[in-house]
Amino acid sequence: MPMLIFLFLLFCYWFSGFGILTLFRIRLRPAYMVTVGLLLGVAVASFVPFLLQLLYIVITGPTVFGALLAVALLLNIPSFLRMRDSGFSVFTRPFGRVRFRVRPYEVPYWLVIGFMVFVSVWRCYYLPPTSRDALSGPETIAEYTVREQTMINSFFGLDLWSTNNQFKSPFLISLQVIYKLAGFPYGQVWLSVVFLCFTVLLYHFLRERLHPVLAGLLLLLFMMTPEIYAYTFMILYDYSNMVFFCLGLYFLWMGVSGPGRAGLPGRAVGGVGGSDGLPRDGSGSPAMVSFAGLLLGIATYIRSETLVLVVLFLPVIFWVQWRGAAGGGGKVSEGDGVKVSGGVVLRKMAVTGLFFLLPSLVGYYLPVQLYIGHYLPVHYDLGGLVNNHLSDLHPLLQRYGDIVNHLLFGTFAIHLWGYLFYITCALFVAELVFVRRFSREARFWLYAIAVVYLALGVMGFVLPMFNLTETTKRALFKIMPLLVFYLANNELLLRLSRWIAGWEVSGGEKVAAAGVVGNGAVAPKVVPATGRPGAAGAGGKKKGGSGGGSGSGGGAEQSRGSASARKKNRKQ
Repeated sequence: MPMLIFLFLLFCYWFSGFGILTLFRIRLRPAYMVTVGLLLGVAVASFVPFLLQLLYIVITGPTVFGALLAVALLLNIPSFLRMRDSGFSVFTRPFGRVRFRVRPYEVPYWLVIGFMVFVSVWRCYYLPPTSRDALSGPETIAEYTVREQTMINSFFGLDLWSTNNQFKSPFLISLQVIYKLAGFPYGQVWLSVVFLCFTVLLYHFLRERLHPVLAGLLLLLFMMTPEIYAYTFMILYDYSNMVFFCLGLYFLWMGVSGPGRAGLPGRAVGGVGGSDGLPRDGSGSPAMVSFAGLLLGIATYIRSETLVLVVLFLPVIFWVQWRGAAGGGGKVSEGDGVKVSGGVVLRKMAVTGLFFLLPSLVGYYLPVQLYIGHYLPVHYDLGGLVNNHLSDLHPLLQRYGDIVNHLLFGTFAIHLWGYLFYITCALFVAELVFVRRFSREARFWLYAIAVVYLALGVMGFVLPMFNLTETTKRALFKIMPLLVFYLANNELLLRLSRWIAGWEVSGGEKVAAAGVVGNGAVAPKVVPATGRPGAAGAGGKKKGGSGGGSGSGGGAEQSRGSASARKKNRKQ
């Protein structure tokens, strides 16, 4: 019975997520449709018991599972309406044809990654929660909720002076309640869904940018960071917050990248504009930016301090829209025409910024101001915890130094993150010295890394309870996937990836040059035995490449190019 309910929950997750993607008119490749849909569904499910509590509805199996199904159906009303014209293909057309080629050198990576996933899933299913933060807060509240059918239960009558974990977000409580009602005594299995979806999504992102050999190495480098891997089977807020925060930035980049970016990972369509769905004025896709705001709002719902980070990405949106308007012929005429055009641009910036920030404001208000401030029988005085000596900046500088010396470099940092940060710094310096420039996307991820680092220092300075070795350490989770996103756009790794792909295509002959076409497909040029350079594939320089292949070494066009190159070399 628990397994049937688990499958039912997976269906509700994906159906809810598919409905949200449809509402935003976003189409992704199949791997992204499934993983992003499931992640969105988990977020929707985490809100359902919380909503029932806000409405004072008893929390039982029928009410919770019935509400999950009802929400999934409501989110898909537009799809049901389109079924009158398109039939059931409304739900199958977004997936298209699934094409994914597995190379032999990917199998060892998959075996190691599969083993790590198995260990994490087994520990979630078989072992009870053991972390102090969970047992003194969300896990115990969820256990009492199942017994007493309300989240405001007798747990709050205990003496809780030594902890503040009872004031954490309902995200964890709600998911634990759902899975305990489903028959899983320890809950936790939802975390395996989040972990597996994010791993698959990250691998596809890397594989579309880099050769599968490098993509597998980077994914293993990220997964084997000891602290992050431990949180894939330890129920706390930090891993889920990291996933939705980085996913929100991923779609934010897709929204602000402007036209000519059809080769972006996952090729999404949102808003109106050209054939790739992006406006032709260079201002990006407002629908995609709003969708990114929704994901960041979920991250804020999980951990409230994420709101500070979200605000710091508003300048990116404003800068892109201002540049897009200036480059798109915004000046209609002299005099009043210029003022009107400027006013239109400012209104557009205000509306886009509002829709981007609104989900995070809601994600902060509901759990912090409404639930904790008005529903719980005990209250949390956050104002009394603020630093009273903000004019003294020495502690701020000390906090930045401590983050670098203790959490990013040194023996303790290696125990936390392995060598991921060291490798990233080395490649960053190498790109800075030898290439002397960064691509637009690389600059975006570097900006995101700097924003997280600077904001965490300020939060630790303003709120002394935001301590170094616990709260700041777990908040640094958000930086680690950003390092991987940057490495996927590091020019030196991209050149190495093209060289490996060219060597693979040419059978070990000398590589003269290489280029990247849409979707990360590599179109190398090799020097054959005659010494005359020629294209290694007939389709290598074709304009497009905007659909199809899923990896830098594994698209259909590249397969045809590889076969053509081998046949040409044999003839010569």
